Amino acid sequence: MRLLLATLLFCFSTLVSAAETRFDSLYFFQSEETMQAKGITIENLGRYSRKLQSAIYRSLKAAKLPPSSGYLIVAIRSDGAVTSWLDMKPAVHEFYDNQIYDVVQKLPVMDVKTGIFVFAIKMSLETPVFTKKPVPEPADWVDAKKKLNNPNDIEQLVFSVWPE
Repeated sequence: MRLLLATLLFCFSTLVSAAETRFDSLYFFQSEETMQAKGITIENLGRYSRKLQSAIYRSLKAAKLPPSSGYLIVAIRSDGAVTSWLDMKPAVHEFYDNQIYDVVQKLPVMDVKTGIFVFAIKMSLETPVFTKKPVPEPADWVDAKKKLNNPNDIEQLVFSVWPE
């Protein structure tokens, strides 16, 4: 009986110390027609998204983080380059932001025929509550939008903050 109790307590303490990383819905910056022209399908996006979520979950599993929620934004260029931004409140510590960025960099990307494909995933750390913010907008995008002729053109925006 003591062994069973000790095992249960050990399992509970392990679960309590593990970071809870949750993901919710995807946000698309581009229309369905644009996504189809870029060669993005529900199947390949679903596979990539699941791999990305699993890799980030594993990466943060042992971390102790304060509660935060927002978006992970991912941009994939047709040349295979990938980058990411976090739009989280409160902001995630730079160490973990870089850790997530590294995970995104190391994961094989989907093929994009032309230009850039950009999407976001709602994400929460250490809280079951997801952001109510309707549109992801990382801090460096706000300044970049002010300098653009068409601030609603997501490809132009991403190229301005992530040049080739």
